[in-house]
Amino acid sequence: MNIIVWAEARGFMIERKAWLDISVIQCPNCKRYYADASWYVAEIGADIECGTCHTTFNTKKSATDRILLSLKINDEGKAREAEVARHLSLSKRKKTA
Repeated sequence: MNIIVWAEARGFMIERKAWLDISVIQCPNCKRYYADASWYVAEIGADIECGTCHTTFNTKKSATDRILLSLKINDEGKAREAEVARHLSLSKRKKTA
């Protein structure tokens, strides 16, 4: 998982956050949606089997969205809220020389 933990002082309170880069994928056969870590979907492009219809498909080709989730973390280190921080590109960045 791509998790980054960050804390910011807001007055006297410390706000703790973690981020998770995930991709949303859809089975091309039965249209069921899944969410998985983007390194697995966008970077590796692994094949998975749908848990509903048992069709094997490529996650990279079936990705519908890639998002950065922001998680608010409480004092016990537990996630208490999640929100979409931003949408990310599904295509791999081209390296420049």
